[in-house]
Amino acid sequence: MEGRRFLVLLVIQALMIVHVVQWLVVGTTLAPIEPSESIQTVRDGVITVGFVFFVLAIGSTMIFGRFFCGWGCHVILLQDFCGRLLARIGLRPKPFRSRLLLWMPLGLALYLFVWPVAYRFLIAPWVGGVAPWPGWSWQVVTQDYWATFPGLLMGIPFLLVCGFLTVYLLGMKGYCTYACPYGGFFAPAEQVAPMRIRVNDDCEHCGHCTAVCTSNVRVHEEVEQFGMVVDPGCMKCLDCVSVCPNDALSVGMGRPAISVRAEERAAKPATARFDMTWPEEIVFACIALGLLLSIRGAYSLPLLFASGTAACGTWIVWKAWRVVRDRNASLHRTPLKRDGRLRPAGGGLLLFAGLLLVFSGWLGTANIAAAMAFRYDDRVIIPPSIVFSEGYVVPESDMMSDAEASLEWYDRAAFVGDGGWSPIPAYREMISVRKAWLLSAMGRFDDAAAELDDTVDRLGMTEDLAMGRSRLLRVQDPRVVDGWYGEVLDEHPSWMRLRDERVMWRYEQLSTESAIEEARAGVEAMPDELLPLRRLAVLLVDHGGPEEWRESAEITERTLLIEPENPNALRALALARAKSGDLESAEVAMRAAVELVPTDWQLRHQFALLLFERRSMPAAEAALAESLRLWEAAGGEEAGPRPALPTPVEGPSRPPG
Repeated sequence: MEGRRFLVLLVIQALMIVHVVQWLVVGTTLAPIEPSESIQTVRDGVITVGFVFFVLAIGSTMIFGRFFCGWGCHVILLQDFCGRLLARIGLRPKPFRSRLLLWMPLGLALYLFVWPVAYRFLIAPWVGGVAPWPGWSWQVVTQDYWATFPGLLMGIPFLLVCGFLTVYLLGMKGYCTYACPYGGFFAPAEQVAPMRIRVNDDCEHCGHCTAVCTSNVRVHEEVEQFGMVVDPGCMKCLDCVSVCPNDALSVGMGRPAISVRAEERAAKPATARFDMTWPEEIVFACIALGLLLSIRGAYSLPLLFASGTAACGTWIVWKAWRVVRDRNASLHRTPLKRDGRLRPAGGGLLLFAGLLLVFSGWLGTANIAAAMAFRYDDRVIIPPSIVFSEGYVVPESDMMSDAEASLEWYDRAAFVGDGGWSPIPAYREMISVRKAWLLSAMGRFDDAAAELDDTVDRLGMTEDLAMGRSRLLRVQDPRVVDGWYGEVLDEHPSWMRLRDERVMWRYEQLSTESAIEEARAGVEAMPDELLPLRRLAVLLVDHGGPEEWRESAEITERTLLIEPENPNALRALALARAKSGDLESAEVAMRAAVELVPTDWQLRHQFALLLFERRSMPAAEAALAESLRLWEAAGGEEAGPRPALPTPVEGPSRPPG
């Protein structure tokens, strides 16, 4: 059975690769079929393919058990593959058994998928800081398949940690047991499933089933006591069924595991021991939480990677404690301590565990500093358009105190080589950009420029640093801004955000014609980049004549080939077509935009105005009524002016006869 399951997992992996290749070739594909996409659903109301898949997977688990985990998860394939490689060198890692750490997946699941909803609807109304609920929308296809996935620099460590290391230290399915947030929902869902592995009277309690189980379930004990497997870690790999010499095990329907009373579960045989006492459980659960927060930290490393690393780190510290506590200790076949005498490997493990705790504490301290910096930074809410305007006057408010406090915490959160606390040289550019912004908000423009120039000298010019420097030049010497933009863009023509900033600078300070000229240069430099295409289309439709309106429509249609389901692009296309006099095509485009975002009251209002212009009065009034309903739901006057149709202009009456 193991071979069949491995083949199924390989086929699923191949289909995933085909999905990615199709996206690379075509440019548009089905959105990722990945449970992590559900985060976008609970946070922003966007119903993704991944969310639908996750709901269906949980639903199927509530009926059939964790078949999806055992037969469909690519992380299971990774762990099984690593387990096979270890078996080739004669290692079958012993499963690590903890009572409290078993709850880590559920805690992670609640944090990922329940906390955003609870915060938005229960806490944010009292403390603020969250945008109004945008309503429900769909995302079925995407042009940026990899947008929510980590790159190679994070993917390779993930494979090593959540594959080899978790299996080597925690046992087969160790990542699933102690680190997978999706398992936090699958495990309790499995308990209500009526389909379970059950036993008949032919069982001789030989233990073959437990010996082959890679889910760390003590199958022979559970079927003897309960007549079925009740462990929520059972992933229905069916290895136990296929290996039974008497065909005593089978998959069948019946009472679920949740029907087993607590008294029955408490009467489990003594052989189902755990590796820690209750005081140790509490201490190491706290260590696991601390490692998780230190690793993930204020910079939000991928949670799936951070959780696996934290679980492995906890095991290492626990094993080091066992070396200290016990007279004999070993790591697989490597002796760490014998008859009270520490072996070299044991000393190395103690040193490594100590360094791990010190480094985690160090990193955690830097993360706390970063979190404090972000907290104060978020309170400085002066619009950049005001800060970088002529004659800016620094407001006398608590915001300046918050800006000063944020600067101090950013100094602490910086890399040690830059005078801060962090042992990791990441985020140096981001910290410099934020410090420059805060200094600008305080009116200290020369200090902000010096901060950015110093970072450029150390790290080289980047687009974010260039954008920060250009804004400061607008205040310090506006005469050289356009030339400075030109020099940087000549060297880095693909920096589209910087080019767009130059377009807007020319539009505001020079002329519309020069802005359109720069937008055209951006399209020539990156013809398939959406930002310059959209900017050029907007400038042409807002400031051109009939010929420019037609060109704007053509450019917008190009953007829709790249990103077909973009309501803003469809709205822009409708505007360009309407100005060109093609009201019928404009209505088609606007109707498509409304279908994509049916809860946008402003879009509904624009649709009503377009229908009014076409003299489709009943349809216009119906669209206006829906716009008013959505406007009231969005807060009425707080959301914007009340939508209305223009007053019809009465024409001259026809002469009689």
